[in-house]
Amino acid sequence: MPITLRNTTQYIAQFVVRKGGQIIARLPGIAPEAQMTVPTADSYQVTAMTIIDGNTYTSAPMDVTGAVSFLAQVRQVREQGTYEFEVVQGYSTRPDQMQFQKTTIAPVTFTIEKDGVPLQAVVVADSFNMQSLDISDTFYVYAVVNGVTTDTFSTANPNATVTAVSDTSTLEQGYFTLETS
Repeated sequence: MPITLRNTTQYIAQFVVRKGGQIIARLPGIAPEAQMTVPTADSYQVTAMTIIDGNTYTSAPMDVTGAVSFLAQVRQVREQGTYEFEVVQGYSTRPDQMQFQKTTIAPVTFTIEKDGVPLQAVVVADSFNMQSLDISDTFYVYAVVNGVTTDTFSTANPNATVTAVSDTSTLEQGYFTLETS
């Protein structure tokens, strides 16, 4: 199920697509009279990073699909005199959320990536306080065309076609809008 993004303006259109609160695409630009499809049901990679005693610790990437939870924690390895930073992946308590927690003193940044490209970061500053990211089935799309950001368009249709168009009405000349079909 892909959302199709089209650009009928005379400028490059940079689209951002969210599924709930999760950014699923941040496109560098679609040329005039071109289009691109964005899969709406896909897997992502999540890594976590924190700093302990001036050292940066980063988890291995974890493949993620759907509602999951993450718990970042530091374990002491006494035999080696070091720390081990680990992230435990579990089940979300809500079917429409990714959930992030930590037990470390320092903040933990969870980065969501697709094909090695960072899309979004969730920072958990307080231990045992869960940060949630909505991944409901409503899609939000906006575009930046010639330096102008369009209004955000929303749809529950995972197969929608969203087109960036030049608004040529008398009151709106020089502006851009999104239309769906």
